[in-house]
Amino acid sequence: MGGYVDGHAAAVRPDISAQRIFELARCAILVLERKSGVIISANPFAGALFGRSSGSLEGIPITSLLPEWHTRITADVCPAAGPAGDAGVFHTRGQWVGGHSFSVEVGFAGTGQEPCVVLTIRELRENEGGTADLQNLVSLLNATLESTADGLLVVGLDGRITGINANFASMWRIPRTILATHDDQAVIGLVVDQLQEPEAFLAKVRELYDRPQAESLDILEFKDGRVFERFSRPQMIADRIVGRVWSFRDITARRQAEIKADRALEDLASRADELRKLAFTDALTGLGNRALFNDELRKAAAAGAQELSLLLLDLDDFKEINDVHGHQCGDGMLIELARRIRGVVRREDIVARIGGDEFVVLLPGGSDAEAVAGRLVDLAQRPIDVGGVQLAVSLSVGIAGCGSNCSDQDGGVDLLRRADIAMYAAKSAGKNRFVRFDPGMMSKLVERAALQDNLRKAIAGDAIVPFYQIVVARTGEVCQVEALARWQHEGGIRLPSDFIPHAEATGLIRDLGTMMLTKVSADMAAWLGADAERSIAVNVSGLELRDVDYAESVLEILRTAGINPGQLVLEVTESVFLEEECGVIAQLAELRRHGVRIAVDDFGTGYSSFGRLQELPVDAVKLDKSFTHRIAGPDAHSPIIISMVDMAHNLGMTVTAEGIETREQADYLNSIGCDHQQGYLYGRPQPAGNLPAATLDTLEP
Repeated sequence: MGGYVDGHAAAVRPDISAQRIFELARCAILVLERKSGVIISANPFAGALFGRSSGSLEGIPITSLLPEWHTRITADVCPAAGPAGDAGVFHTRGQWVGGHSFSVEVGFAGTGQEPCVVLTIRELRENEGGTADLQNLVSLLNATLESTADGLLVVGLDGRITGINANFASMWRIPRTILATHDDQAVIGLVVDQLQEPEAFLAKVRELYDRPQAESLDILEFKDGRVFERFSRPQMIADRIVGRVWSFRDITARRQAEIKADRALEDLASRADELRKLAFTDALTGLGNRALFNDELRKAAAAGAQELSLLLLDLDDFKEINDVHGHQCGDGMLIELARRIRGVVRREDIVARIGGDEFVVLLPGGSDAEAVAGRLVDLAQRPIDVGGVQLAVSLSVGIAGCGSNCSDQDGGVDLLRRADIAMYAAKSAGKNRFVRFDPGMMSKLVERAALQDNLRKAIAGDAIVPFYQIVVARTGEVCQVEALARWQHEGGIRLPSDFIPHAEATGLIRDLGTMMLTKVSADMAAWLGADAERSIAVNVSGLELRDVDYAESVLEILRTAGINPGQLVLEVTESVFLEEECGVIAQLAELRRHGVRIAVDDFGTGYSSFGRLQELPVDAVKLDKSFTHRIAGPDAHSPIIISMVDMAHNLGMTVTAEGIETREQADYLNSIGCDHQQGYLYGRPQPAGNLPAATLDTLEP
């Protein structure tokens, strides 16, 4: 039986090796070298208990796990063991990798003759579930510490290293062989040897250990260019400080990026200054430009300057210099003029070129603007030599100033506007002079602007209508009517002299001319159709003749109204033929080719001569009324008028005398062969509906 039992037992006994038992044990088992206390071997449970892997425990002193071990043993045996020193159990505290301590029960086995001792360790807890939770927590925290990008170092209150993570060793380039020796001084030596300022590093360490509660954040710079951020705070167990945790983060890349960013910002600031200079500098003259002037004017106005004067300078006839001598020569003149202007004013005065040939001078303070303007006008008159070419220069200068109103929001803008008005007044007064702004100038400008606006509305609203004045032949027959524009404005009638210049200045003259010719053609089509010898006369501006399609537009209006082009007379002033624009002559020639006749109005008051007329497309001349008024009394005699009539006839032209007011004038002109007469003697200009039918047929001489 016994043999059976023995045999059966032998058959079922498992074959479990000591190593397997070592690995499966549910308590921590450590094998130490007796003399050194260094762990030779540890089972997996030991790693879990102390928050480490079992392999990482090998080679470290037992004091890293059981800080109080050195007080519990002698050099050879454990005092808690029996008399033979072969076994014993005692309680102490275990040290977890993150600094947390816990109560453990340690079993000690070994003899004084053996080189190794074996420890069995279990945590003393109220229940087993707590141990499992702690193990999970330890495992999680250990994984977290090892996965963080920061290097972590834990040091006890006695200055001994109680824990590090892998990143610390990697960041500080500490060999594993040195870590295995647990020589704290060797580790510290390697650390400080890499730093640019090791003494500062150690001083900070000493300072923090003198103030255990303090936290610290500073920067460490390495000899090889790396930069670490160092953070330190006390290690706490409950409310008790047990050591200090140091965290190191490599911020080299961030620091380099910051340095690059700082350099980029410095470079950008430098370039911004350069760009600002370029943005505020006139490239040709080196003076300030319009942007600088506007900025300085705004600053002066915002500062509430008590006295501020502005000079606006414009070169007279600068376009001719460019046209005759070329733009390069014109640029040279501008450069020299800029130098002269800068030499006249004070250092604190602002000088800028704000346009092609426009300069401004801003005079803050009590500077005498008239005196400065006078010096500038005189200085500009000195010839300027550009490449051997002597250029005569003249300036028109407008002056404007402000006192307390310089602080107004729009004070600066108004100042420039007033100076501009004064400058144009200087040009109108003959150029090469300076004029100070007067409030009356603004009133006239406002009035002119209002007039032009009303004129635009009048043309669009058909408020400008043709009045007609008859022209009679020597026979007394009404052979022609002249259409004269009248503006029905504010309950009255305005004459062409009041609004035609404004129409020309604003470009409205083209629309006005088209509208007038269209209305006249509609009004007089029936009268013209009754007699092919009759004609209508319409005044035309030289600006209209500059349109390349003017001739075609006139002919189209006549075709629409059913009027023969030979019954239209276009009256132009002598100044039209002084235009350099050859297109004007071409337009007139094209109209004559289709039968339209051309008459020179107010002849004798301009620059034309009969010698010039024979070269031009002209069919008739109208003697200005200033000649007619010289005829006074029955014995009047005017050789000049006689000569003009004879010369016109010799050139194949007809002659119309304007301004006939007396019978003596009419009789004398008939006696010398004047072809047509026009004036108040025969009737004043009036609307087409007011012309009596008899008047349009025959007027008795």
